[in-house]
Amino acid sequence: MLQKFIIKGRKKIFENVEFYYWLLFVLITYFLFNRLLQKLSYVVLGNRWVDLRIGESVLFGLTYIIVLISCWFLRKRIPFFIFLCWGGLIFIFFINELSFAWTVPNYDIIQSISKGQAYYTAKLTMPLLFWGVWSELDKRSLYGVKLINYLKFILLVNSILIIIGVCFNVSVFESYPLSGRWGYSGILWHLSFHSFIYGIYLMYLLKQKKRRWDLIILFSLALFFLGQKAGLLYLFLIYCLIFITNNYLRLCMITTFVIGAFSSHFWVPYVISFSTFWQSVYNQHGVWGVLLSLRNKNITEAWNEISSDFNIYDILFGGVIRYPISLEMMPLDIFIYFGLIGVFLLILFYLKIIKEFGWSIPLVVACVAGGIYEAPMAIMIYFVFLKLNENVKA
Repeated sequence: MLQKFIIKGRKKIFENVEFYYWLLFVLITYFLFNRLLQKLSYVVLGNRWVDLRIGESVLFGLTYIIVLISCWFLRKRIPFFIFLCWGGLIFIFFINELSFAWTVPNYDIIQSISKGQAYYTAKLTMPLLFWGVWSELDKRSLYGVKLINYLKFILLVNSILIIIGVCFNVSVFESYPLSGRWGYSGILWHLSFHSFIYGIYLMYLLKQKKRRWDLIILFSLALFFLGQKAGLLYLFLIYCLIFITNNYLRLCMITTFVIGAFSSHFWVPYVISFSTFWQSVYNQHGVWGVLLSLRNKNITEAWNEISSDFNIYDILFGGVIRYPISLEMMPLDIFIYFGLIGVFLLILFYLKIIKEFGWSIPLVVACVAGGIYEAPMAIMIYFVFLKLNENVKA
């Protein structure tokens, strides 16, 4: 009886790509609806319903358990490097967590799991195993295409809401509602997710043989109107590395970008003169505070905290700073949490799964502006696109 139940569970759930499709469908729908409710409650009622995140965390926790069971059943078919990278990060987390618990008298494991280092580690590591499961089950990307079409509908509707927000100054559609900072994101309200989802879909559209220029233009405008430097960086990298194929023109664009960065002290004061929000940031933190959205301040504060007793163990295994303190720059965050070994494991993982440099753009952006590595929903969608592209090239 038990054996039959296990076999049925494997076929219907843990080794069933259709089940994973519906799981992703539910996760995406709930994630977007959850964030919309939080945004509405904040703008209309002045009180953000952050407790709605509990349901989101529960769903992702259950997803992690399901993925773990699937990995056990598929262990002989999933490449070893996935388990190596995942297991290495988990091992580093455990030794750092035990060390912290041993030295801190008021250590709270519940806090670590609900909103601390364990919570962050789960968000970082779950998608790694998901790639192993999804890439093995969705061999022909039939369900990947269905999921991407669903995302297209959502982004199309949301792009229209962004345009409405820009034209009529609708506060509920703002990227940073009630903050005085310009930008419109429609119903979306997860700053790492905004630019990523439009950026990855724009990459996908530009790589098609028959390009949908109406969607390309609309999604490009949406990226610009988000009012995020990450969105502008996505636009630059996508058009420079994917749309433009002439190497001379690419070189000219990159040279212009570098010159612009080094001459920012001349043009930034003029650009920010149109925004009281960025004027305030500039007056307090200077040009780099504007360009990096205060991440330079985070780096300075973090270094001042750890520089006095930084040692070889910290360099190799990290753990010197704990989440939710974050630098919002992917390699630096991974380094302070997991050390050089953690950075190496993630680099190894992505080198193995990314077949074209153009598809690494989301990771390049995450290195300087934004944390998709903290958003498991974004990473899972990223992997669906990667698998689809892999099958198209095969």
